Amino acid sequence: MRLLLITNRYPASADDPASPFVPHFVGALQRRGPQVDILTPSYRPISWEGEAPAEPSYIHRFPVDSSTPIGSWNFAHPMAWFRLYRFMRDGYAAGERLCRANDYDHILALWALPSGYFARSLARQFHIPYSVWCLGSDIYAWARRPLIRGRIATVLRNATCVFGDGEDLCQRAKEQFRVECRFLPSFRPLDLGTVPNVPVPTAVPKYLYLGRLHRAKGIFDLISAFAIVRQSLPQATLHFVGDGPDGSALRRLRREQGMDSIVGVAGPVGQSQIVTALAESDFLVIPTKSDSLPLVFSEAVSMNRPVIGTDVGDLGTFIRRFRVGLVAPTNDSVGLAAAMLEMARAPVFDPHGRADLLNLLDPDRAAETFCRTVFPERLTIEHTTKRAAPVAV
Repeated sequence: MRLLLITNRYPASADDPASPFVPHFVGALQRRGPQVDILTPSYRPISWEGEAPAEPSYIHRFPVDSSTPIGSWNFAHPMAWFRLYRFMRDGYAAGERLCRANDYDHILALWALPSGYFARSLARQFHIPYSVWCLGSDIYAWARRPLIRGRIATVLRNATCVFGDGEDLCQRAKEQFRVECRFLPSFRPLDLGTVPNVPVPTAVPKYLYLGRLHRAKGIFDLISAFAIVRQSLPQATLHFVGDGPDGSALRRLRREQGMDSIVGVAGPVGQSQIVTALAESDFLVIPTKSDSLPLVFSEAVSMNRPVIGTDVGDLGTFIRRFRVGLVAPTNDSVGLAAAMLEMARAPVFDPHGRADLLNLLDPDRAAETFCRTVFPERLTIEHTTKRAAPVAV
């Protein structure tokens, strides 16, 4: 069997933050039999193409004349529309070449747009069934825009199978687009080394935010909540690790509130630095306003770090179900501060819940779910007692 996987992003190295869980899923698929080819954009200036690092031959990148992902382009600028035309033209042409050269049994699009558009178009031309794996941004963000919503509906309703990386996301896809949607988790196993102990009650808590510095992620609510926390725990600290369009505004707010010495802000980091940041913190705070199941949630749990998360998507549900933290109300700095204080006084983290969660999110389990759904009569699962290492990128 041969599978064409079309993805909006594919990391160029282990420290590339672009959809870092995808190589682990691909590795799990390859261990189950399907031969996988990957089609993905290369967000580097075209002049850099000759200097790109060597990659496995099954990874096929088409050039994009922008270093910024398409979802962040400013379409108020006419040049963005020209870039979009070239993006769609070159991406489809690359997919067409692959489909002419190979006999694919199935196409999997990660995510609904633009990869789902490529998958549907190629499926119609070459008579290949396709599936779509949705992320939270597809359903929670882009589907709110009428024009884009129609495109997503067309892609999902014509797919053989639809997957989502959250249970709530799957339910919303079913309600909004009248499609069956199966839960397929996204997860990146970290190279942990020695896992630190679960934090104990403390009067000097070290809180960590790990992710994109964007107002939709609740970073400004977190600053306001931390100011309240400091009134009761004056030795508490907060550290932001990540990058994004609101990084400058966050640093300015920190300075205006006189928090330069107690609130740190670091830029994007690689996998080893993520492990270090989690190990050096006590609690991870995820104050997001709109997400499915953020990747940092499972990374924190794997590092024995309790999570304080807002009640959006599956985040609140999974925190409660697996007893790995506390849930705070969304868009409520006072409620978020209360949860942060409560966690410092009495950390909530169940080791058995941690084990159950990581088992549920295991990439091998996700790959098996996909294969059993898409290739129910053609796939023979090879049961082994030894787990293979994930594919390196």
